[in-house]
Amino acid sequence: MKYGQILILTLALASAIFVAFASEDGGIIFTKEDAKQTKYLDPSIADVNISFEDAKNKLISENSEVTDESINGELIDDENFGIIWRVSSKTTNGKSIFSGIDASNGEQLFVYDGSKNVQGKDNISKDAALEIAEEYIESRVSADKINDLEFEHVNYIGPNADDVPGTYRISYARIIRGIPSVSDGIQLRINAETGEVSSYRKRWSMNEEEIALIDTEPSITDEKAVEILKEFMSNEPPIGEEKASTVKIISSNLVWKEDDEDKTHLAWCIRFMDSSFAKDDDLPASVWFDAHSGEMLLFDYSRN
Repeated sequence: MKYGQILILTLALASAIFVAFASEDGGIIFTKEDAKQTKYLDPSIADVNISFEDAKNKLISENSEVTDESINGELIDDENFGIIWRVSSKTTNGKSIFSGIDASNGEQLFVYDGSKNVQGKDNISKDAALEIAEEYIESRVSADKINDLEFEHVNYIGPNADDVPGTYRISYARIIRGIPSVSDGIQLRINAETGEVSSYRKRWSMNEEEIALIDTEPSITDEKAVEILKEFMSNEPPIGEEKASTVKIISSNLVWKEDDEDKTHLAWCIRFMDSSFAKDDDLPASVWFDAHSGEMLLFDYSRN
């Protein structure tokens, strides 16, 4: 392990979240991790309620600019979303749209819409972006699920080129028994010039029956978790005791977090910095501890 490189220590991997990135031309770039989580199914023998034609019509209904002849799709069993139709298409302006349709009920679970990445100047305020996000969610999510959502944050991402608008990234967490989930919730991206939603992702997979058996009162305090963190850092050669002694806690919160075996933990999520971080650094390190056993679930300490 070289300290000069980005250091991400994972003592127990968290369950991976589906990740796709929009390229400049609106296409989608997949990570290697996506392939590990995907199982392709044969539509002719799979027991699903939604056909490819249904999924295709859903995509068209969501965007009138889709060109019918360019639509492609495949039935997959995704680790995070379950059995879905993964549908892609081109729009009349040559951009790409990529969507995941629940094969049991036809719900659109995620969409990445490159056709919304138009050029121009930012006109949409943060408050307006939040209103757009809330209206979009209300049009797609049932009332009972909306009641279980809690706004997390909105971040403005500046344009990466001249005459290209910025983007608002907005996140809502799913709340279960009064505690937010790390993985479940809704994320949107909104074009800061037009106010159009360029991507939408909804995950709702945590097992409430399993969570019902977990005591929501932690067995260890966040102060104890910080002690464990400092001891770990002191014994990690690329970091060491000197930096561990300068740890400054930014926040500590209880969350629901899954491990690599999809087991859910009540966990302390602690965000922190040490002397190797700049005072105005907006990307602190993070660590998650099981709030009952003190086991470290994930340690994310990224330094250049």
